[in-house]
Amino acid sequence: MDIKHLIDYYAHASVKFTDVFTNKMEPGQVDKGRTTAPGKCGLVVPLAGSAIFSFSGTPYTMVPGMVVHAGPQMPIEIKAADDKGWEYAVVHYQLSPEEAILYPLSTQHFLINTGYHTKIINYVQQLIESQAMPGNMSVLKAKTLFMNLLEAILMSAKVKVLDTASDQMEQALQYIHENYATQLSVSKIAEEFGVERRRFAYLFEQHTGMNPSVYLTEYRIRRSKELLKYDDSPVTEIAECVGYVDCFYFSRVFKKCTGMSPTTYRKTMLEEAKYL
Repeated sequence: MDIKHLIDYYAHASVKFTDVFTNKMEPGQVDKGRTTAPGKCGLVVPLAGSAIFSFSGTPYTMVPGMVVHAGPQMPIEIKAADDKGWEYAVVHYQLSPEEAILYPLSTQHFLINTGYHTKIINYVQQLIESQAMPGNMSVLKAKTLFMNLLEAILMSAKVKVLDTASDQMEQALQYIHENYATQLSVSKIAEEFGVERRRFAYLFEQHTGMNPSVYLTEYRIRRSKELLKYDDSPVTEIAECVGYVDCFYFSRVFKKCTGMSPTTYRKTMLEEAKYL
């Protein structure tokens, strides 16, 4: 789930907390033949153990550190892990029928990877305690706690995405540094890391401050400058060494980046070396 779309959804939809409950299952226990609540959306928050939790036939391997969203009246099946029990909470909320049409996320199931945060668990526990108390102040407190829970889930998921993307982009940089001499392209790099090309370009620029195609070009030119300065190989060979099979194209790119041709750059470096 794209975290930006998720934040937009909860920022604009008039979500209303309705109730929360917890459940425990013994190791290997199976619960099936039921559906999620009619007219309600749910956030399934693992508290302990692990289980395979399926919505409409789609399985999610759930452990603390992730949250799964489910829409109304979805067939469910739960199988607790064989080696330990499974405990989870379900936090229900509602949208009006009109808004449910406007926000299709409310009727879908999807995973939110939050990483393990005690703040999320604490908000769930406080919701449970608040729901058990009588009076309007408890109702008001539950509303506030629900919004705090949503914020904690979304903020944790956003940080998780950024951390994961940062690690991935560092790996992408290493991949460029090791493979720049091959017929490398942004599409090929994105495919290598299993990311859609435009998404990869966005994440790369967020991480480095530079478009990936520009970074690749500048890295190649930087390497070619070192070769022109310290290696007496022909320009054609140097072009191939940094990933350009067309020497004339390499010369155009080099001149655009440095203001001079590869041959002129080499002569300039040789002249400067005489006076060092």
